[in-house]
Amino acid sequence: MSLNAPSGTMKMTPPTQMTPLRWVAWLTILTVTGVLLAALSYIWVLAAFYGPGSDQASRIGYSLKNAQRIVGDTPAAAARSVAAMVGGATLAAPADPLAAAALAPLASARGQTLVYGGGTGSADALAAQTLAALPGSRFVVLASLREPAYALPAAYAATHFRVPVVYADAGGVPQDVLGTLRGKTVLVAVPERLLPQSALNGLDTVRVARDDLYQHALLWARYRNGAFGWGLERGRKDAYANFVLANPADPAFAAAALPLAYRGNYGPLIYTARDVLPPVVDQYFWYFSPDFFDRPSDGPFMNVRVVGPTTSVGYVPQARSDFALETHPYRNQVQGMSGLAVLGWAWVFVGLAGAIWALFAIPARIPDAGFYPRLYWPLAIFVLGPVGLIAFVASYQGRMVNRTQRMPVFVRPPWARAVSATIMGMSVGMAFMIAVMYLLMLNGMPLFTWLSFTPLFWLGSPMAALMWILMVGLAILLSTFLFMGPMLAEMNLQPYWQGVRMAFPTVAVSMIAASVGMFGLAWWWQNWALPDMASAELWLWPTVFWWAAAMGFLTALIPNYWLVRLGRKQGGM
Repeated sequence: MSLNAPSGTMKMTPPTQMTPLRWVAWLTILTVTGVLLAALSYIWVLAAFYGPGSDQASRIGYSLKNAQRIVGDTPAAAARSVAAMVGGATLAAPADPLAAAALAPLASARGQTLVYGGGTGSADALAAQTLAALPGSRFVVLASLREPAYALPAAYAATHFRVPVVYADAGGVPQDVLGTLRGKTVLVAVPERLLPQSALNGLDTVRVARDDLYQHALLWARYRNGAFGWGLERGRKDAYANFVLANPADPAFAAAALPLAYRGNYGPLIYTARDVLPPVVDQYFWYFSPDFFDRPSDGPFMNVRVVGPTTSVGYVPQARSDFALETHPYRNQVQGMSGLAVLGWAWVFVGLAGAIWALFAIPARIPDAGFYPRLYWPLAIFVLGPVGLIAFVASYQGRMVNRTQRMPVFVRPPWARAVSATIMGMSVGMAFMIAVMYLLMLNGMPLFTWLSFTPLFWLGSPMAALMWILMVGLAILLSTFLFMGPMLAEMNLQPYWQGVRMAFPTVAVSMIAASVGMFGLAWWWQNWALPDMASAELWLWPTVFWWAAAMGFLTALIPNYWLVRLGRKQGGM
């Protein structure tokens, strides 16, 4: 096909010979495909750079929806903030994390608020005092005087359930303490390297400890033994759970927040690094993120109290905790890769692989295919996924070629001709519509206010007629003038504009029918089946639009079948 002038006669041109009009068509396909690939890549880029460990600037602040930072750059200042928050009578504790952990169960039993940094007494002495004041407890938490970060997660549980905390020293469990432990279940909050099992002979022990401090804190959050323990397993979606987030390198801040183990919105202690939420903690929060059944206000809601300045716990762990514990709709999570998103991406990858295969297979295995079908089919398979592959096989597998006409024509039954005609009429336009939708969602949709307060106000709405006009109208013109029109002119050896006039009605029918299926499914999905619109940065975006494109193909197939039967479309390319 060559283009001498718009009014000239179109002559047959080999598929591999390029003309100015073919160059424009090829560059248009390249641009549309590039936008679609950029749209798909954008989500993966966000996941790579805005996942765990990223700086989510929009969530920086002292107070977030699900995470709040306790004001105080020192443990004593943080303790005062906690005391002011929960109120009540106070009990001063020494500025020693182990001493505060020993005294906290007693403060809980008395209904007092522990205030870190104002009392006196050693950890051993205060442990003995608490042990004497709580003789009825059948559990005792055994911690170590070394590496106090291991003691604090256990102390939070002990404080809430009013269980004494006692300590072992470098030589093991002191004899005066050993006698008081007999007959009780001793929960050993110390890893083996700090307190070997040989030092616990004669005691009924359960070791609740991990060498990794992040896993150690999570273990205490999940542990349950009879009536003791938080028992916050990651699969529980119905609990109104609360957590305290601190850095194990600064155990004094965790000790300062001990009242949050038993007063107000109480909960266990979780450890984090300064600049990143550890993967095991991040995963725990995501598994623990709640599901609502009807609307987000139904809850349940999770809460994280961050204790320590930003030099101890930075904004990134705070933001990531807030993000992970956000409420999600039951069945379909928007953030993260839900099952529905996995199916959608699998669909996309099948289409992408099929498009790459068709791009090389058509010229190699179907040499009779013209220039435009070589553009149509890879793009159609990319957009339609498995549906496009099935349509391609149905159109070409085992089909005879009639070479007695002006150009080779594939001999197909009416339904296969309708499939091929539908691809020719809507594949480029459908890809263009998705690309335009992506750009509109990314940069904002136009809104015309000059139609406000008139009967035609709906024409200015980006969600109604305006979107349809921008997407479908432009897609019809693009497909008519650059693809279907030149192809029909070549097939019938007619001038370019004659081919355009022939193509316009059938392209319009195909695209309008396709838009009914595409817009209908997308509208139903995003208004009834999904909690939010599938915006351009969410994993569900490809699922909605790629499946909507497949629905558009099916609705366009109906009028195209009758156009083929009436002789208005050939479907032999």
